[in-house]
Amino acid sequence: SSGINAEWPLRPGTESLPESEPVPIAESETFSIVEATPSTPATTEEDVKPIDPPQKIEEVPEEKAATPAAEVAKPEVQAPADEEESAPNEAEEKETTKTDEWIEILGNDSLKKKIKKHGTGENLEKGQQVRMKYSLMLANGQMVDEDLEITFQLGDGEVIDAIDLTANLAKVGEVYEALANARFGYGVLGRPPHIGSNSSLLILVEIIQAEDTPKISNMSELERVNIGDRKRKIGNDHFARQDFDRASKNYTSACKYLDPPSYEVTGEPSGEMKDLQAKTWCNLALSELKKGNLGSGIQAANRALEVDPKNTKALYRKGKLLEQKGELEEAEKALKLAVQLEPNSVGCKQFLKELTKKITSQKKKEQQMYKKMLNLEEEKTEKEKKVTSFGEQETTWMEGAIPMVAGAVTIGALAVAAYNGFRSFTG
Repeated sequence: SSGINAEWPLRPGTESLPESEPVPIAESETFSIVEATPSTPATTEEDVKPIDPPQKIEEVPEEKAATPAAEVAKPEVQAPADEEESAPNEAEEKETTKTDEWIEILGNDSLKKKIKKHGTGENLEKGQQVRMKYSLMLANGQMVDEDLEITFQLGDGEVIDAIDLTANLAKVGEVYEALANARFGYGVLGRPPHIGSNSSLLILVEIIQAEDTPKISNMSELERVNIGDRKRKIGNDHFARQDFDRASKNYTSACKYLDPPSYEVTGEPSGEMKDLQAKTWCNLALSELKKGNLGSGIQAANRALEVDPKNTKALYRKGKLLEQKGELEEAEKALKLAVQLEPNSVGCKQFLKELTKKITSQKKKEQQMYKKMLNLEEEKTEKEKKVTSFGEQETTWMEGAIPMVAGAVTIGALAVAAYNGFRSFTG
């Protein structure tokens, strides 16, 4: 293990957030997450990059890595004088290329990079575990974060886009500045209280180390816990900003390390791992609820309950998701179980009461609708009773007499006409 485990600096040291949902929490649980206060600005959508397969972290001493193999094998061989002079000149030329010059990353002046010191080796690769030191300030020069050291997985949404995109073009040992508009920083939401809405940022970055992330199947449980829990905490920070897209992104990525498919790991997870699995799936369920993704939210809540069937927080959030989906009776079942597990939970009992009231109201409306339908059927039946066997409706004596009289007059007229014609014919 490389020992890389620095925390994300959005809120240094953030382990848990205050709980606004009235859900009981066991004393042993140290984490709870809820929505931010109404004063927080509305969330905005940010591009989220796809997750790469993880690779292994191992620290390589710089002294050994920097020693060329040729020098070790043939220390006595010396290059000709003209080659000795030309090599440094080429290296010096490379070192000075584009140093202290702004380079547009996207070609639209929204994200720029200025190299202060060149690094060595190849550019960093997406999916690597990168350790860096950085300082962040507003465009007006106000310092927000100074000389903070963090570790993140490149291209996996753990850091703001300004760092993800510029670090992808950097080398180990490189020092550079990045100037980014709000879109590649904290957007409309900002990062209260120090970074306001739509704030441009100036960032000074030093790339210290980059290592491939190992495959999950080759990682120890401790390594998976370190990476997965880091991503979970980053998700908590984004959730507190009401950036639910980035929160869900990091929770989902965390679950890939904390709760991978059974074919990728062997043995039973420890108690600590199960606790983190339940927390992260439960957080994802809430974040998906905030986004309106009810189906995926229910799946996350169900997985949390598979890990911990007595998790009242997961039952509560599953109930909320089912309520939003219109499945009130299923939501009621989840809350009844939650109340059985935590009889003293005011929040669960209140929510169950609300669900029961809604179900009662819904059934009453259905009964009224059925009654109305039945009344229409009764009226139709009464009308059918008035229809005769000839398919004609029954009439009053007056309505029947009129056509009878008309028929008799017609017959009489025809008889008179026939008689007169017969007389004229016989002469």
